Amino acid sequence: MGEYDAFTNMQLGTTGSEPGEPDDFARLRSNARAARNLTPLVAGQAVSMFGDYVAVFTLPYFVLSLTGKALDLGLTAAFETLPMLLFGFIAGVFLDRRRRLVPVLAAADLLRASIFVLLALAAIADAGTPTLVFGLAFATGSLSVVFDSGLQAAMPGLLEDHMLVDANSKLALARTTVFALGPLVAGFAISATNGFAIAFTLNAATFVVSALFLSTTRVVRHRETRRRESFLRSIAEGIRFLLADRRLRWATLGGAVTNLVFAPLEALLIFFVATEILATDVSGFALTGDGLRLGVYFSLQALIGALGVTFAPRLTKRMSLGRLYVLGLTFFGAGFFVVALWHSYWSVLFAGAGVAGITWVNVGLSTLRQRLTPPHLLGRVISASRTIAYTGLPVGAAVGGFVADRIGVVPVYVFGSAMVLVVSGVLVNTELFRADRLDD
Repeated sequence: MGEYDAFTNMQLGTTGSEPGEPDDFARLRSNARAARNLTPLVAGQAVSMFGDYVAVFTLPYFVLSLTGKALDLGLTAAFETLPMLLFGFIAGVFLDRRRRLVPVLAAADLLRASIFVLLALAAIADAGTPTLVFGLAFATGSLSVVFDSGLQAAMPGLLEDHMLVDANSKLALARTTVFALGPLVAGFAISATNGFAIAFTLNAATFVVSALFLSTTRVVRHRETRRRESFLRSIAEGIRFLLADRRLRWATLGGAVTNLVFAPLEALLIFFVATEILATDVSGFALTGDGLRLGVYFSLQALIGALGVTFAPRLTKRMSLGRLYVLGLTFFGAGFFVVALWHSYWSVLFAGAGVAGITWVNVGLSTLRQRLTPPHLLGRVISASRTIAYTGLPVGAAVGGFVADRIGVVPVYVFGSAMVLVVSGVLVNTELFRADRLDD
């Protein structure tokens, strides 16, 4: 990864060294601190993502048990992703004006924990309604806007440059591993207790653990502060940098189109597996047997996906990050295209390949943004990229739920996965795929 060093050393600004320290000693001190940061960073996010995947399974299952409608699942996903469009650019400016990001991330974690405590109380009191879920999904999504962009912006200040691919790969591996555990644990908890309160409480606890882990990290290099401009000027500066770099521009636009057609696949996955693979009548959806069977399917696809994620660091040694991104899209689209047509339990093998593809896309895009963006613009560029890429999520989720209610969920899956393959084919002919190195 030597081709990245010149750009990074020029842009990163001040390090965490003390005045008067010899350069060699300061470098060793910085490396040691970065190495210590890696464990709590990955471990804390692994715990937090475990809670996320408990919620990814539990929240739509909760809605399905309330109404049994695909449209309500789509609306839940739409309300959760809408904040990225509303607040994404503002969050980027906010993050770039913070010299210390870890306290912001910890606060977002604790607030998200309180939201899931409210959901647990609602489940205990049998007071859950679709409207309540929509509102709390919007609140959680708003906090996730700050946390997710803030974490990516904070990583270059907590780790050394050569550690970023490894860290992003470890986070991707942790994501797919806990994706295997989260739905299984949630399905078991719901089946065993015939309710959702335990699963929601568990998710709340994981956010608290994440905040505690983050509080143990120490800055390796301080974030560069600049004279404050107006919000609009600050937002424009981040967008200009994003669109000026052809690789970031194509990766972001590809993400926007993919998310538009991917949103229904994600939002309706529990509905698709229940109705098309397990042949469950969701009008009489049971909490006991169905929850565990669904959880096992989700866990198997995630375990298979985790095997694919372990190859990400090796793949980046053989190909550019842009090519990893395009390869991931191809695996994702092809895997779920097979699932859309083959309604066997064995389709979980191809669903797992699709999950591996998604993680390669995330590793490629996250690392590209971190390596190509100057530190003082990281928050704005990451948030701008995520906001543009997220444009299709709420629309796609809502429209996909509506279409599934009218003509069925299978056409939604066939169309969505085929369009992902089309996007990957288009990107092969762009600078994102053709550039072998970041300095090309």
